[in-house]
Amino acid sequence: MLTGSVAWFAHGQNDVPDGERAMTAADLRCDYTAEPLGIDEPAPRLTWSWRSAARGARQTAYQVLVALAPGRLMPGAADLWDSGRAEGGRAAASYGGAPLPSATRCFWSVRGWDERGTATAFSAPASFETGLLSSDDWHGCWISGQEGVPSPLLRRELTLPAPVRRARCYLSGLGYYELSCNGARVGDHVLDPATSYYHNDQPFPLGSRVLYVTHDLTDLLRPGANALGVMLGHGWYSAEADVPPSPDHREPYGDRPCLLLQLEVELDDGRRVSVASDRQWRAASGPVVYNDYNHGETYDARRERPGWDDTHYDDRDWAAACEVPGPGGGPVAQPLPPIRVAETRAPRRILQPRPGVFVFDLGQNCCGWTRLRARGPRGTEIALAHAARVYEDGSLDARSNLHAVASKHGARQTDRYILRGDPAGEEWEPRFTLHGSRFVEVTGYPGTPGLDAVDGRVVRTAAPATGRFTCSDELLNRIHAMCWWTFASSMQGYPQDAADRSERVGWLGDPIPEDYLYNFDCASFWTKWTDDIADSQKENGHVPLISPLHWRRTYDAYGYPAPVWSSTYAVLVWTLYWFLDDEALLARHYDGLVRLVAWLGSLAKEHVIEPGLGDHMEPQPDGSTSSAPRHTPTALTSTAIWYWDVRTLRRIAAILGRGGDAARYAELGERIAAAFNRRFLDPERGTYASGSQTANAVALQMGLVPAEATQRVLAHLLHDITVRHDCHLSTGMVGTNALVHALPLHGAAQVLYRIATQTSFPSWGFMLERDATTLWEAWSDDRDEQLSLNMKLLGSIDKFLYRDVAGIRPLAPGFRRIAVAPRVAGPVRHASASIETVRGPASVSWRIENDGALRLTAEIPANASAEIRLPTGGRPHVRVTEGGRPIWQHGAFVPGVPGVTGARTEDDCVVVEVGSGPYELALTGGGNSATNW
Repeated sequence: MLTGSVAWFAHGQNDVPDGERAMTAADLRCDYTAEPLGIDEPAPRLTWSWRSAARGARQTAYQVLVALAPGRLMPGAADLWDSGRAEGGRAAASYGGAPLPSATRCFWSVRGWDERGTATAFSAPASFETGLLSSDDWHGCWISGQEGVPSPLLRRELTLPAPVRRARCYLSGLGYYELSCNGARVGDHVLDPATSYYHNDQPFPLGSRVLYVTHDLTDLLRPGANALGVMLGHGWYSAEADVPPSPDHREPYGDRPCLLLQLEVELDDGRRVSVASDRQWRAASGPVVYNDYNHGETYDARRERPGWDDTHYDDRDWAAACEVPGPGGGPVAQPLPPIRVAETRAPRRILQPRPGVFVFDLGQNCCGWTRLRARGPRGTEIALAHAARVYEDGSLDARSNLHAVASKHGARQTDRYILRGDPAGEEWEPRFTLHGSRFVEVTGYPGTPGLDAVDGRVVRTAAPATGRFTCSDELLNRIHAMCWWTFASSMQGYPQDAADRSERVGWLGDPIPEDYLYNFDCASFWTKWTDDIADSQKENGHVPLISPLHWRRTYDAYGYPAPVWSSTYAVLVWTLYWFLDDEALLARHYDGLVRLVAWLGSLAKEHVIEPGLGDHMEPQPDGSTSSAPRHTPTALTSTAIWYWDVRTLRRIAAILGRGGDAARYAELGERIAAAFNRRFLDPERGTYASGSQTANAVALQMGLVPAEATQRVLAHLLHDITVRHDCHLSTGMVGTNALVHALPLHGAAQVLYRIATQTSFPSWGFMLERDATTLWEAWSDDRDEQLSLNMKLLGSIDKFLYRDVAGIRPLAPGFRRIAVAPRVAGPVRHASASIETVRGPASVSWRIENDGALRLTAEIPANASAEIRLPTGGRPHVRVTEGGRPIWQHGAFVPGVPGVTGARTEDDCVVVEVGSGPYELALTGGGNSATNW
């Protein structure tokens, strides 16, 4: 049954009434965030999308107003900025008004002109608030407790002589903090702030950005006495004594956690009160007696100080806070969503491998920690150890915890809680650690725990999960879930690697930002990491393997050339532009990309780059996996990615109006392509280098194959997959991503589907057959080699599910134009996907009926257009209808259906051109039967 606006068109209406077709603005955001509190970008990016019941609705012009009060959001009255009428369809504007003052709430509104030239109403006001925009606005100093205190408590009382009109607290607690006011915890952030660079010192000249967070304390402060309390933890900034500085592991920046805080209060009578971190604060040790991001946390409840963060607490035995040097660099507003507890998981079973040892199975490998409930004698110590798997007898298998690249520092992932002896029972969860695990081993528990003794607390950057995918092939659904959980586990203020061990740094190289963007509303998460990468770049253009580079000496990270890894900078900038249509992002990073390309050029000899890490994690015939490539020359992948960088930089230069640069990079790209083909292409055989899947797929993906050789290279690749490897891949991280791009692009999506649905080694199904719930570091779990069981580097298959199985992808930046194109109809009988684009929600759902008819519904957001490609299965004389009305029959387009602007045949498809709106299409005829697919 047809409902809503689809039914309206299906019943033959020419259009919706004028009152219902009007566009309305929605999703007003500032720097990708709704109603942000405490930004410090001088020209923030304001974006919006449109909603309309009409088909073909699009913006032709816009006007943005910014003012200090909602009542001034009128043309001629806006006191901060009036953009005037700006022509075009881009639903974004960079603020261009008077300099924004610090600590000020700004209101803004937008209106547009639609495709008929009719002005919309101005939107309801949205707001953003500036933080402290200048270093001169900060009045406090960095403070801490005594050296050797792992988690100091800091407190300060203040008196307010009148009711509070507005109060903001700006703070950075490094590595992590928890803020309270008058005995109540402030907000729900955890592991705050997101990690960044902290120093400009040796051994590397890194940029330094220390993130601060803004909290609204208006409703927590009151006339009279008030108290602020802050608990600090190490994070990546400082470390416990058993985590000494190491030449091959993380190096602490400071000798203790520290705090920079400023409270600004505006009273009802107009007076202002300011409190900053200084030596007037009091400091003491607290109940957290050990905390480490990798190893765990120990909490001694007997050392709690009840009321320490409230008024009238007796702190005479506390010491004055110590002023400490603090990190290098000035405070910068945290630009991405905070990390939060996203989900609480109840365990599904308890294993008891031996007396007194209880192993809880959460049913899902994930990232976070465990919440404990217990009652017992004072001083009882309960240990909670975490790991991704168990042995056959049910005991904890923590081997993956213990491995770290080039390091002897494993992750113990063990928390300890010491009971205070409360007869009513006690509940606790850690604050300053993180674990990647599915299983929790509990020892020392008083008595026998029930399933309710622990909960799994799933922790990640709070980017909303906006993408949805499902299809008729349950194996693909399970692969999608495995990818989703891996991506979610890695979102810890930066793309964390190897959640289940100490290798939790932000490795470059993983080719999957696109996969995240289909699943999460994570633009600000990735733009923050792009800035981290820019901070890490050397003057000569070299980008390290890791960012933020807390492993500052690992692998001689500034000396070892790894072109694929360094090129993540360019891949990320371009992918974000393609999804967000943000030219300001291109301009911001243009100079950095120019230096990157120049540095890569300095590695080349005759336009070929020899060094690199190559196709990391290739599977081997013996069922193992090699981190060093054996099938494909490293020079091939290194040179190919340099070519891609140069070609991308040419496109960016053209977009930014740098015509001379664009021409220069076009010429350089031609020289690289010629050298690449001279070195690697065998024109007689139609193969590249060793003829491996990676070699041929990378050349196809990057557009390096000459036109006359394309079909031979493709044929050789398909033969290698289907015949030599029985529809299995033989690729590592680089080659797998190349297959995901190249096979559908060259009409072989069905082959990629066959690869994706294998269950024997090497495949994603092989992982699932062995009870994986997140992606492994390698195709084999290699149990004797302690590889991670929660790592994202093989997650590039997820984009195939959205783009080619369900069939939705951008054809132009910011989804201005969308392709709805299922490519595996037949083996898959139905699929659906929805995504949140910068223009609004887009979705597709299709099904092959028993009679062979293909039925597809699609939702195209306002201010966008689409081509809907309906595969015919090679059948002639098909008929296509929309809402029951013909739009293609007898081999010709039938005009007259609102929103449908054309149709044609191409590559065994009927291609239907549509504007925005909902559509319900059916393809029938041509000897219909289920076997035609």
